Amino acid sequence: MHVAIEAVKLLHERRGIGRYMRNLLPQFVDRDPSLRFTMYVRRDDDMTLLRAHLATLHAALPDRTTVAHVRELPRTDADVVWYPWNFITVAAPHRPMVVTMHDVAPMLQLDHRWWKLLKRVRFTRRYQHTMQRAAAVLTVSEFSKGEIVRHLGADASRITVTPLASDDLDVEGADAPRPLDDAGVTGPFFVTVGGQEGRKNLRTLYAAMDALHANGVRIPLVQCGPGMSSNTRAVAGSAPWLHHVGFVSDAELVTLYRRAVALVLPSRYEGFGLPVLEAMRAGCPVICANSSALPEVAGDAGLLFAWDDAAALAAQMTRLANDQLLRAERIAAGIAHASRFSWSRAADQTLACFGSVA
Repeated sequence: MHVAIEAVKLLHERRGIGRYMRNLLPQFVDRDPSLRFTMYVRRDDDMTLLRAHLATLHAALPDRTTVAHVRELPRTDADVVWYPWNFITVAAPHRPMVVTMHDVAPMLQLDHRWWKLLKRVRFTRRYQHTMQRAAAVLTVSEFSKGEIVRHLGADASRITVTPLASDDLDVEGADAPRPLDDAGVTGPFFVTVGGQEGRKNLRTLYAAMDALHANGVRIPLVQCGPGMSSNTRAVAGSAPWLHHVGFVSDAELVTLYRRAVALVLPSRYEGFGLPVLEAMRAGCPVICANSSALPEVAGDAGLLFAWDDAAALAAQMTRLANDQLLRAERIAAGIAHASRFSWSRAADQTLACFGSVA
C-alpha cells in the first residue's frame, strides 16, 4: 500500500500532533514491509529537513519514503491520503482521503472575544468541508467521536477511535534535571504540561496554587510548554510559586514526572490529554479536570475535580502532598492503567482504516 501523508506538522509541532505522527510512523514500517510513503511539506527547506529527520524515527523509513512539496499532493497516485491534523488542507480529489480529527476545539472557541468568534466561523467551515470530503475519519477518544457526531452531524459508523499511548517514553534511565536546576527548584513541586489557550484553564490552577500557599502548603508549580503569553502573565502576576521552564526534552519531561508530587491538568476541553498517560507511565500521580476526554483517559487511576472549582483542585493537591500512602496507591494504579494503551494497537487500527478505503 502506498500512503500519502500531509506531513507539515511532523517537523514543527512540539506538542501532541507531532508526537502522534512520530510514534505511528515507525509502527507502520514494522508492520508491513510493502508499505511505502510520500510525505508532503510546505517549504523547500523542509524537504531537506524531513529527509534527515526520518532516519531518526526508523532506519528503514528514508528508503521507503519520497518527500515532496504539498503543491504536488493533488496529483498523487497513492492508494490513500492521510491528513493527521483535523483538516483536509490540500485535497487529492481522486484519491480516498482519511483525516485524524483529534478534537473540535478550534470550532468551539470557548473564548468569546469577537476575533475568536470569527475564527470559530472559519474553523467550522473547515471542519464541515473536511467531513464532506473524507472517506473515513480517525479520532483519539470516545469523547471526541461524540463531539464530531454532535457538532458536525457525522455518521458515527465513519469514525474509528484509535487511542493514543505513552509506551514510547523511556522511563527507566531518564535523569535530566536541567529545568529544575535552572529554576532553582530543589524540593517537592507540582508540574503542569501544555499550552495556554483559554480551554487549558490555567486560571483555575493558579487560583488553586494561591489557595495552597495561603494555607501554608508552599509547594511550587513547574510549568512546561510554550512561552508565557501576556494573558497568562496577567493571570499569574508575579507569583513566587510559578516556574515556567518552556519546552523540554523527553528525558527532561520524564525526570519532571518522576520527581513531581503530581501532574495537574486542569483543562476544560481536551480531545485526549496525552500528558495524563505520560505521567502515569513515569510513576507520577495525576490530578485532572472531570471534563471532556480526561476522565476517559485517566480512568480510575486519576484524582478528578470540577474544572471551575479551584478549592476542589487545591484540596486534591493538598491530599497528595500530605498523604504518602495515597500517593503510592495512585502511582501503582497509574502505571497499571497506562500499560493498557499502546502505539502498536493504534497503528494496527489506523492501517486497518487505510486498508478499508484504499
